[in-house]
Amino acid sequence: MMFLNEASLLNNIRTRYYKNKIYTYVANILIAVNPYSEIPALYSPEMIRNYKGKSLGQLPPHVFAIADKAYRDMQVLKQSQSIIVSGESGAGKTESTKHLLKFLCHNWGEESGILEQKILDANPVLEAFGNAKTTRNNNSSRFGKFIEVHFDKDFKVLYDIPQ
Repeated sequence: MMFLNEASLLNNIRTRYYKNKIYTYVANILIAVNPYSEIPALYSPEMIRNYKGKSLGQLPPHVFAIADKAYRDMQVLKQSQSIIVSGESGAGKTESTKHLLKFLCHNWGEESGILEQKILDANPVLEAFGNAKTTRNNNSSRFGKFIEVHFDKDFKVLYDIPQ
């Protein structure tokens, strides 16, 4: 974009959305627009493989690129990393979080199927305590969530988290 302002940004996001390109970068921030429908192959195992080890901007914007950047920064900097998923009701925060976890568990989880499923299975239980129906979302969360994924010294997702 030649000029970064609200109008040009919103126009760019709208144009991309109508082409089923729901992700857009603004520097190293990922903007996601909920498509309210399934986009074939967007979160496939092949797509997970494509984004592993790639620098931001090397491939089209994607939630997997953000997860991979955080993972690689953790390795290089030897520091914990955070990914903040924010948005209004119905924006797709829960779905984005599921895809972030899927990417991390698939690539660096020893028992990824089991681990990923345990993390994802806990989500409905947590949400049952604070969700309500809104005009935009039948099952909208009334609170924020904090999910912590631990890695061992070899940068593998820990299956049993030490107490």
